[in-house]
Amino acid sequence: MKIAMVIPYDLVEEGGVKRHAMQLASTLRGRGDEVDVIGPCSDPSRDLGEGVHGFGGVINIPANHSDNRLGIFTPPWEVYRLFRQRRYDVVHIHEPLQPALNYWALWSAGAAARVATFHAFVEDESPGLQRAQRIFGTLTFPLFDRGIAVSPAAASNVERTFQRPLTILPNGIRTALYKQGEARVAGSPLKILFVGHWRDARKGLPHLLDACAELDTRGVAWTLDVVGDGGTRPASSHPRVRYHGAISSEGRVAEMYAACDVFVAPSTGAESFGIVLLEAMAAARPIVCSDIPGYRYAVGDGPRSGAKLVAPGNVSGIANALAQLASDSDECARLGAVNRERVAQFDWDHLVTQVREEYIQALDSPRRRGRRRWNPLSSAA
Repeated sequence: MKIAMVIPYDLVEEGGVKRHAMQLASTLRGRGDEVDVIGPCSDPSRDLGEGVHGFGGVINIPANHSDNRLGIFTPPWEVYRLFRQRRYDVVHIHEPLQPALNYWALWSAGAAARVATFHAFVEDESPGLQRAQRIFGTLTFPLFDRGIAVSPAAASNVERTFQRPLTILPNGIRTALYKQGEARVAGSPLKILFVGHWRDARKGLPHLLDACAELDTRGVAWTLDVVGDGGTRPASSHPRVRYHGAISSEGRVAEMYAACDVFVAPSTGAESFGIVLLEAMAAARPIVCSDIPGYRYAVGDGPRSGAKLVAPGNVSGIANALAQLASDSDECARLGAVNRERVAQFDWDHLVTQVREEYIQALDSPRRRGRRRWNPLSSAA
């Protein structure tokens, strides 16, 4: 198949949606498909790699407790020109409600099958946001043939308004890139890792920093590595906190997971899944994370889970979980082994077959067959 993988967020930045789409595109290429990745790009001089097309017009729209660098002013005629030239079989749009490049891609798709993937989970929708979603959903949703949600939480956001077939398929990961880290050395400082753009309040880094301060009062030795964009100044000047900024190399990030003793995701909410959890699981690291729907779906529950779940914002709960792991290296190893076993079901080599089946179903949908009869780009199929 010839596939357009469309991302709404700035291709220059690291993020879960971008990583999902890039890895899916790479896996599809490995199966023999021809895949272009299309998205906004704030740095025209950036070498995005073969098969990646970046468009200008990026501005930041804060929403859902995070920054969103979107192609709001991307020229629609440039997108249309690329689609006319490439004539795709399938156009796969991630976060279809995000303006505006996604809309230009959808309306330029011609006779291609159109598949949407919904990633977001919004817990505190304002009335204005709900109205906007209904309006844009009315304009765009009828044009899709099928939909995918990365978790039940993500599906719950759109299942009332998206009237096409909607399948839950989780985020994926290339597990082979992540090597199992060394066993924790009993009595050594607990090596904690946080990965996420902590400029966004919902990532909850201040709660982790407060929990680390509580560990100090208990006499528990620790270090904390923070990976991600935090804006212009650090959240803490504690000498045992190291800030690494955003790291674009997935291999380097994988090394940091392998080097830590425990991964912590203290998000306050508005998370539909959490690819960072899969990365920690692939490295066989124990996890301490917030007890929110998207995270529970990723890490599992009961004996099938290698995570300690803590109520969002519960600083003492985070500190308690970390103190327990600091004193019990066997428990660290047990939780890590559970995670390493569980993450196999999220490997892209396993999930790509299911994604391709969605494409095949979309190509064979009655709406798409009718579209071929009248669309001027019908030869694209």
